[in-house]
Amino acid sequence: MISTAKHILIPTDFSACSRKAMFYAGAIAEKTGAKMTLLHVIEPPFNFPTNVEGVIDFLSENAEQHLDRMEQEMAEKFSGKNIKVKRQLRIGKPISQIIEAIGDLKIDLLVMGSGTEGENRKLFFGSVSADIMLSAPIPVLAVPEHATHLSFDHFLFTTNFRIDDFKNLKETANFAKLFGADIHLLHIAKEKDLETEIKFRGIKDLAKEEKLLSKLNFELLIDEDTIGTMSKFIDSNKISLLILNRYKKSLLENLLDENHTKKMRIYSKVPVLVMIGKKK
Repeated sequence: MISTAKHILIPTDFSACSRKAMFYAGAIAEKTGAKMTLLHVIEPPFNFPTNVEGVIDFLSENAEQHLDRMEQEMAEKFSGKNIKVKRQLRIGKPISQIIEAIGDLKIDLLVMGSGTEGENRKLFFGSVSADIMLSAPIPVLAVPEHATHLSFDHFLFTTNFRIDDFKNLKETANFAKLFGADIHLLHIAKEKDLETEIKFRGIKDLAKEEKLLSKLNFELLIDEDTIGTMSKFIDSNKISLLILNRYKKSLLENLLDENHTKKMRIYSKVPVLVMIGKKK
């Protein structure tokens, strides 16, 4: 549960983007009382087979210095907030080590930067961020490198009326209360039909029964260009957090496709929170 998170993991490569993610994690920890762990993964340098241990020792020492600076930045940013920050170094492949750390450290929320440095990274998100968003067993908050300001005030919760969407909406409402944020629930349909209308009215009725209507706005838009329409909505409503539900086949996978992602310039500014749905 994000609203009651007790332990937040922040993988870092010491980039400006990952430092920004650390501050977003700090804002959440301030509200939930969660402790934070900064994780840096050192990949074994296979191009130095005769002196691997020496190279790893050097990289570890360098990483500790960077982690010192990050902890100092946190202390300055959240002075007097008593946020506990720990660190961990691991050796191996970043994705597998991050997933392993989630289980070992009993992590509730993963917050990471989604920069695009390097030619081989996926557009906008970066390959590590994209793969973690698709595979992590817990919610993932991906913070883009050009996020303009640290705020949680206007949420966009997208829904296709899947089985766990309402459960995730309730958790989103609890998370929004921590910051006094409002929520736009958005469904984009290619055409308006009776089935869509029934499902849309149904989720509104459920929200009313669960007393979730405070600061919750319902939006049903008809357009064949789902991605482009969502991007325009984010821009025009000054959305500060986009929430996606992850299923085996879902909008998230479409958004990570390069052709669709090119339409979403907003990705470079708005953090994306990926919540877990049942795998079907």
